[in-house]
Amino acid sequence: MARKSRANNALIISDTKNKMWNAGLYGRLSVEDGDDTEQNSIGNQKKIGNHFLVDKPDIVLVDTYSDNGYTGMNFERPNFKRMFEDMQSGRINCIIVKDISRLGRHFVMTSNFVERIFPEMGGRLICINDGYDSTEPNADSSALTLPLKMVMNDYYVKDISRKIRSSIHAKMDSGEYLPSASSIPYGYIRDSENNTFKVDEETSPIVLRIFQMRADRVSFNGICRELNLEGIPCPGKIRYERGVTMAEKYKDALWIRGTVRKITQDAAYIGCRVHGKVMRSKVGLDKKRCPEDEWKIIEHAHPALVPKKLFDQVQKVNFEELEKRKHYVQRNSAEEDYRDLFRGLVYCADCHSLMSASKGCARVGAKTPSRIFYDCNTYRYSEHTNCTSHYVRQEQIYAVVKNAIDQQIKVAVDIEQLVVSIKNSPKTKWVFTEAAETSESISAKRKKIENRIERLLTDLTEQIIDRNEYEYMKAKYSQQLKELFDAEEAATARKNAVQEKLTVTQEWLRNMREYQSLSTLTPEILKLVIKEILVHSNRSITIVFNFSDPYKSITELQNCVEEVRQVG
Repeated sequence: MARKSRANNALIISDTKNKMWNAGLYGRLSVEDGDDTEQNSIGNQKKIGNHFLVDKPDIVLVDTYSDNGYTGMNFERPNFKRMFEDMQSGRINCIIVKDISRLGRHFVMTSNFVERIFPEMGGRLICINDGYDSTEPNADSSALTLPLKMVMNDYYVKDISRKIRSSIHAKMDSGEYLPSASSIPYGYIRDSENNTFKVDEETSPIVLRIFQMRADRVSFNGICRELNLEGIPCPGKIRYERGVTMAEKYKDALWIRGTVRKITQDAAYIGCRVHGKVMRSKVGLDKKRCPEDEWKIIEHAHPALVPKKLFDQVQKVNFEELEKRKHYVQRNSAEEDYRDLFRGLVYCADCHSLMSASKGCARVGAKTPSRIFYDCNTYRYSEHTNCTSHYVRQEQIYAVVKNAIDQQIKVAVDIEQLVVSIKNSPKTKWVFTEAAETSESISAKRKKIENRIERLLTDLTEQIIDRNEYEYMKAKYSQQLKELFDAEEAATARKNAVQEKLTVTQEWLRNMREYQSLSTLTPEILKLVIKEILVHSNRSITIVFNFSDPYKSITELQNCVEEVRQVG
């Protein structure tokens, strides 16, 4: 590639010298910043950026963007993506950062943005503390040191990651509590002084009681019923009462089978600390579950709540029950099993508790197979003291859901032509034409104002006007630019409102056509169409659809077109 001549370079610099720049100020902070978190705080980055802009009359700050808690090795940051979209749309054409590490720490990806993507978009990049400005005459010489800084940033974050992992492994080996690894088990509270667990005097007796009941072969459901009947708070409710969580779903939470089962299987109750169940092999990658033989198990890491002999006895009971259940499943399997199909969709219509599926085991030699049924979790786990059973067989749910979806498909066939006519109507076409014409007109006006601001800067430089006149006129033109931006966004919003209504309706029609020849229900169609299935106390069923009333959407589309025309 031929080297650009100094004459050509000078021409480029001259072209950009008096150009007005619409800037975005970007900040980022993450754990990799270590002890420099105060210096690199989002607030401090904004202060540095605003101070830099004080004597930069050619730069207008349009927006600020910040990502707190995001590593520089990952460019899937929400506000970085928003900033990049604004640059693509032309809303901004200049990016300002405290230094290149705020933009990113991944050498290859950061280099790609600096050396290829931003220049191709006609964008300007300013790294304040690095002394780098892509439009300055010394940009080429500054760029020689920038890749070195990017390499060092890449190495730095990987070195920090290595040190953090080393520190974590050291804490694992010593049996220390790692807050990020898991929550504190029920029956314990945190020992901040020694960074471990200590006995919770309120809940620890409940843990021992659960193990004793299980050793006596009380079922998980039986344990739940007894604890709920006595009003003993479950782990979620304890956390809510103590202010550890503010989630309202835990306010009246009850003991459930899964919670009790988890407690009876947790080695923490015999004083063991288990680390390394889930690990991240490399910085920037997702965590993955590790094989059990790779777990780190530290014995005597904290006080035990359950004797080892009792714990082992409970594990034996759990194992024997599991084997027994396998036997029953093989011997008394249900004719049809839709539990996976309806998982997480069936709710009690009265208390809105999730309804769990159970399989009633048929007797040995029975002529009919086992039945799968649903009942209310609140009723089940409160010893039948709260709500009612709402008992319903899965066959009934299947039949109602299948019929409801079939009706939706028939409706789709009826209204498809109506949607096509609305889409092709003069009114709808006018909406999109008007939006395009408005955008084009506003773009032309915006260009004129930007040219005026550029001339204003030239007049200031040549002392045709003084600083006060410049500031007054710049503020006036900046306000006009803002009004144009707002008008353009409003026109786009009007078009998008119609487009959104049209897209949603068309998407629903497309999906309905796809399932027009549906013979059996599938998880895909249920996820697409159904929000929830409500079972009433009289066993009647209500289906709540994600797209409940297609005719309503048609009306909304027509109204939206009319409203946009009136506003426009």
